Amino acid sequence: MLTVRVLRKAAEEAELAAESSVSPRAFPGSEDPLGLRPHTMWVGSAKALASLGLQSGNEATVKELTAAVAGQHAVSGASARADGEAFDLTFVAPTSVSWVWTQGDADLREDLEQVVMQAAYASLQHLTRTRPVIGNVAPAQGLAAALALHAVGQRPPWSEAPPPLLHVHGYLVGVLDESGILRGPDRQALQEQSMTRECGAVGRARLAQNLRDLGFEINACTGPGGRYFEIAGVPEGLLAVGRSADKGCAGLGRETDQDPWEVREVF
Repeated sequence: MLTVRVLRKAAEEAELAAESSVSPRAFPGSEDPLGLRPHTMWVGSAKALASLGLQSGNEATVKELTAAVAGQHAVSGASARADGEAFDLTFVAPTSVSWVWTQGDADLREDLEQVVMQAAYASLQHLTRTRPVIGNVAPAQGLAAALALHAVGQRPPWSEAPPPLLHVHGYLVGVLDESGILRGPDRQALQEQSMTRECGAVGRARLAQNLRDLGFEINACTGPGGRYFEIAGVPEGLLAVGRSADKGCAGLGRETDQDPWEVREVF
């Protein structure tokens, strides 16, 4: 599933992205290494990121993300985005992927985290390359975004532990126009009804292929409209628990074009 929402509170959004209590490293396995893997990362084209003072592959810190959501340079604080706003496109992995992640060893958990992040990035790349995110007229020449991987959909306190929910907040903070100017992606292009379904499908296709490459068997054509998939062998009872759970931060946006900007902006 892919949802979209506008980002209005830069500091709060940055803190939400880096929230340690919902990150994968808050739920270590018995064999996980002591080193902490970053769960936030900058992605995009070198030129788009450079205009914000950022570099692809680096950890996205709270300070940097606060500046980028606000359209400011991470170092100087100067205005770096010509116009527009930033958006959160949240990619939610199939329920079975999250349950398998909880049972894997350290290597498998890391592999699953990486392929879910790659799928979310594939969704953003498809969006900016094929949709008229520049003034609802043209696709972008590059993008600047932060990916934030979360393992559950709610942060503490919990009345009971929530089920696992691997999902990635794709903070799309800017897109390059044909003149090389960084702008906010066009609202109307992101509001168009087929956008989340098409871009979500691209991400799921990338994820399914990567899971096959890891040796998993895939059950295709599951869920509403047969648009989803699950890893074969995960008990239906676990899948039902995951589907019925409150998705918290992963459910802030909406999968259609119906008023996606009027939802609450924080957890």
